[in-house]
Amino acid sequence: MHKVILPLIGLMIVTGTALAQKQSLGLRMGDPVGVTYKRYTHTNKAIEFIFGTASPNWRRNYYENSFHEYDKYDGYIYRSHKLDNPVYLQARYLMHYSIPAEGMEGALQWYWGLGAMLKFGKVEYRYQEGPPGNNPRTDVRNTVDFGPDGIAGVEYTFEDVPLNVYGEVSLLIELADRPVTLQAFGAVGVRFIF
Repeated sequence: MHKVILPLIGLMIVTGTALAQKQSLGLRMGDPVGVTYKRYTHTNKAIEFIFGTASPNWRRNYYENSFHEYDKYDGYIYRSHKLDNPVYLQARYLMHYSIPAEGMEGALQWYWGLGAMLKFGKVEYRYQEGPPGNNPRTDVRNTVDFGPDGIAGVEYTFEDVPLNVYGEVSLLIELADRPVTLQAFGAVGVRFIF
């Protein structure tokens, strides 16, 4: 993963320097874990791109429910799953609004927006037929999730340091792989402003 993230960060920094606009690059911890690039297009509007990943045991219930929905596994008993190399790509359009706070240095804002998420990877299922004691089987499937998402969050920009911190939640309406499934996400992070 780091072999992809480091060149991506370098490309964003070079591109950002050439654009000479207010933008930020940072780390995101949560769902997904990754890199975030945000560029302000107007006073209160921004676009954001996220490149991330998740842990191998991510969203246990989601993948267990998916197992039971596949016809191929009818009659089999789910035992576990492991998600290999999940990759998230997200694009968002955000609107920011000031939160007035007396005596506060820096700027506090809340934001909301709309975007889209594409997530893909491989999931390995372990399952068995019949009673416990039968030998477990494994099967690897490609998984692709796609859909629009709505975002809401809070962002604080320091006055004397070119950093901001944020926390947010989002709701994905999955159109593929499991149509019309809702997934909630949350994250916190920090960005360097340049």
